[in-house]
Amino acid sequence: MSAGASRWLPGPGEISPDIKRTAAAFIETAGTWAPGGTSADSLAAAGASPEATASAAALHVEEARESSVAVIYPQYGGLSGDRAAVITLLNQHLALPREATTRQLALDVRVHRRGARWKVERINPLTTLGAPLGVLAGNSLAVLSEPRINLSGPSLLDIRSGRMHEPLLNVLLGLAREYTFAVQVMHTGHIQTVFPTNRVSNHAVGRAVDIREINGIQVVSPEMEAGLVEEFMRRAAELGATEVGGPIDLNGARKGFFSDDVHQDHIHIGITPGLPRAHLR
Repeated sequence: MSAGASRWLPGPGEISPDIKRTAAAFIETAGTWAPGGTSADSLAAAGASPEATASAAALHVEEARESSVAVIYPQYGGLSGDRAAVITLLNQHLALPREATTRQLALDVRVHRRGARWKVERINPLTTLGAPLGVLAGNSLAVLSEPRINLSGPSLLDIRSGRMHEPLLNVLLGLAREYTFAVQVMHTGHIQTVFPTNRVSNHAVGRAVDIREINGIQVVSPEMEAGLVEEFMRRAAELGATEVGGPIDLNGARKGFFSDDVHQDHIHIGITPGLPRAHLR
């Protein structure tokens, strides 16, 4: 299926938007079926490969008579030559036998280029930090209760597991005293390694978060003030982050802050225990 089939439309400032639209088109197709149909039927009709179709099982709900998907935002997780990872946040509307319901998912969609076109290779299996704790306390409860932090459905699950890194949650609470912001992904739905390597990501162990929007403006948008992004990134470091990636590299060749094409559409905030804060590295 082509990028042009997607209902998700990129705004100005997006890097290689056809990659994102290819991932979005696949997700929209896989998560949409009429009564009597299935996710696999929809993908087969659109010409998806059997391997890609099999990987989309997370979107199929057996008891749902019909389903539709709205992509919220496809964020980059990695870009390397002819391959990419797109962390696609979506709402899936399901018509169940007794009710209609909506769930929110983040899926790691792998895309590769063949000739001049991009195609979806697979959706990586979902991982989780664990089942929800019965009782939450401390920073976990505070973040869940903070109205200035817009948490995605998958990030809610991560916090409710009680296994997100407490110092990272403290950084979010500190930022919320000065900004409103939207969390795209923490652990669930994110790549578990640093693309394209096999090095374990801080996301995999509950020590990182990606933020797609600050004060109601997308990070990638030309409307976003560079000064605000710089201020937000620097403040995250001052609050305890050891790695802060985004549209701007604040310390050049030194470690701590970093920027590349992947991080034009979000701000990555992570903590590696034992390392100095990003602005001190």
